[in-house]
Amino acid sequence: MKNFSNHEQIQKNCLLALCSDHILQTVPFNRYEAAKQVMTCLSLYEDQTLQRMSVAVVSLLVSKLSVEEIGHLGAEEFIIKQLLSIVQQRASVGAVDSTLKFALSALWNLTDETPKACRIFLQNQGLELYTELLETYFFDSTVQQKVLGLLNNVAEVEDLREWLMEEDLLKYILALLDSPVVEVGVSYFAGGVLANLTSSRRPEWRLDAELHNTILNKLHSSVISWTPPDHEMVSYRSFQPFYPLLDCSQPSGVQLWALWGIQLVVRQSVSDYSTLLENEGGLHKLRDLISDPSIHTDVHSLALNILCLVETQQNCS
Repeated sequence: MKNFSNHEQIQKNCLLALCSDHILQTVPFNRYEAAKQVMTCLSLYEDQTLQRMSVAVVSLLVSKLSVEEIGHLGAEEFIIKQLLSIVQQRASVGAVDSTLKFALSALWNLTDETPKACRIFLQNQGLELYTELLETYFFDSTVQQKVLGLLNNVAEVEDLREWLMEEDLLKYILALLDSPVVEVGVSYFAGGVLANLTSSRRPEWRLDAELHNTILNKLHSSVISWTPPDHEMVSYRSFQPFYPLLDCSQPSGVQLWALWGIQLVVRQSVSDYSTLLENEGGLHKLRDLISDPSIHTDVHSLALNILCLVETQQNCS
């Protein structure tokens, strides 16, 4: 692909080979360089078939990269801009197809714990586009989860939270948090955006104080009402973004959202995530939380459940 970048058919043939699940998942090769090359190809050609294959391959490649590699790739402005352009193109015609969803997945992964990519997203009118997507694709929970997942990544970055402090946007996300007809995956990621924005960390809340209180109350009541799905909803490379939300000074709704997310994935793969919690010092954070006499009983119960899951796993291994 690198040597014959001006030969469209060769590019297509290479992409067809890369579309193999076996190659993408198990064959050892430099996935970082491959992702960059596929994105370069995507920027050179407008052919719909080539575009569809490129976006699919990039989305799958990015999901296999390390945090450091994603940081480097997400810092490439042309990549974020190209993917946003594809999302815009598909959304402008009301498409609900694999190209749109793969592009959204790639953007979600590229902004994961990558503040520079989040900033590039915002500076290229990504928030305006995603706000439109939330309203336009209200009927598609998969699109909504991917949109809210990326906004959750932005909300985790303290310096970027001001961008999200728009009352109409937050009211819309709040409606997704506690709607009885919305899937739990949508509500969960809506809650993540709101939990980060209403946490006791920066920036100071400057919107309506009543809205702040409403969000915190509904966060608490919504989280304790959720039933975890049977299928895998999300996976995490790290719990680092969760730990600040578990500080004893945080509101109970914020703490509950973070705990529910941790418990969700620990239940899915207790051995992997128990190790992650132990290596990152997350178990100490949970023990500090349950030893605080001032925390809400719901918070205490959920934190204790996670510790029991982990300790059962450790005793069995």
